[in-house]
Amino acid sequence: MRRGGGLGLLADGRGPAGAAGPGVRPGRAGRRGGGLGVKGVRALALEVLVRVETERAWAAPLLDARGASLSPRDRDLLRALVKTTLRFAIRLDHVLSRHVSGGLARLDPAVRNGLRLGAAQLLLMDRIPSHAAVGESVAAVKGLSARGAGLANAVLRRVAAEESRPGRVDPPEGSRPLLRLALETSHPLWLVERWSRSLGEAAAASALRADNADAPVDLLSDPRAGTRDEVRARLLAGGVPSEASPWAPLALTAEAGSPVVTHPLVASGALAVVDAAAQGLCELLPPADVVVDLAAAPGGKTRTLLARGRARRVLALERHLGRAARLAANLSAAGRRHEAWVVVADAARPPLRRGAFSSVLLDAPCSGTGTLRKNPEIRLRLQPEHLAGFAAVQRRLAGSALQLLSPGGSLLWITCSLEPEENEEVRAASRARTPDLLAVPAEKLDLPEAYRPHVRRDGLVRLPPGRTNDGFSAFLLRRGARRP
Repeated sequence: MRRGGGLGLLADGRGPAGAAGPGVRPGRAGRRGGGLGVKGVRALALEVLVRVETERAWAAPLLDARGASLSPRDRDLLRALVKTTLRFAIRLDHVLSRHVSGGLARLDPAVRNGLRLGAAQLLLMDRIPSHAAVGESVAAVKGLSARGAGLANAVLRRVAAEESRPGRVDPPEGSRPLLRLALETSHPLWLVERWSRSLGEAAAASALRADNADAPVDLLSDPRAGTRDEVRARLLAGGVPSEASPWAPLALTAEAGSPVVTHPLVASGALAVVDAAAQGLCELLPPADVVVDLAAAPGGKTRTLLARGRARRVLALERHLGRAARLAANLSAAGRRHEAWVVVADAARPPLRRGAFSSVLLDAPCSGTGTLRKNPEIRLRLQPEHLAGFAAVQRRLAGSALQLLSPGGSLLWITCSLEPEENEEVRAASRARTPDLLAVPAEKLDLPEAYRPHVRRDGLVRLPPGRTNDGFSAFLLRRGARRP
């Protein structure tokens, strides 16, 4: 791993830039082994939910930290409790509001999230007795807010007695037309209205419902581990059935809940967990001897470019030292460390020679509206006015990336957002600043057939969330060749 300098492709005299952002504290570990018990799991789940709300923490790393010391059964229950509660929080709040005078907003976060947690078990989860859902959720609330336990007990008992699964949706008379769909699918109304306009109501409804299902696990079947069929056979022999994905030539998809991450091929790092649709989008980038992957961690696209032979070497930039170290370790586990330079640097100020690269990839930081299945807390945080802030950062990153292109070079832009401000408006602003920049149209894009319905004539790829994929947007920009 390098901090800049020492490569002929790095700019002279420029070091790394960028400081690490705020981390997520892992918190206290639970007891090791299988003896925690269901009651303790609910207490852990409520603790995670409260931190997600009050500290704006992300659920996934908290679940990894909390679940590391649990038995597999308790770990799965913890994940199901937290994910179900977050995915359906908007719908649950609608149902609970019928039983809480004065509304949920006035409640302590531990009580509010405890009510959601209990209602999720009563209305949305299978094989959990009502008495356990109520009693153990109230006990979890009591551990964080003793004064709120009585209220939680009374409300959850009313929900158990009066509500039928999955909880009646009853929009107020005269409400906006899409409010019912927003409540039923548990998404913010502003986002439902946006997607209905841009995708069409039927396609939007399908994407919204896909957000509420567990995601399958996609793997990059690196040829170093064998052909895709050989890798699939080795996975099956270890108890992990998988299917060849239509989204990418090297992608395999295993069902959610299968023991993928403990299979030796995955646990060793020989195979990487990489979203199949993200793998396929890498096919858009023209092959090159050296490809620059800006904002590269955790390394899925770097590994895809190398495994597919679209790059002989990758210059992988990551501004956070810890993430860069993990990226380097992931490449080493795959046997591809010698094929990549990992540089600790900020994509907004890359320490690379301008005009020196024919292929640059930027998987830009974004709002993440295509990943609401995996990151459901985004539904509870993101507001439409936040998009302008993401877009401002993205325009700066796009400008830095475009400066690296040689004449005739290409920039592949990818986000896991479906919002125009973060995609086509960034493209338009980039072209306005750079007169010789061309948007590559649909007929000149090289993509697997599964993408064709999602490619617009002007070359914008807009892939909504679906049963087998997260949502993405992408486009390819090409700099004009230098005139003689």
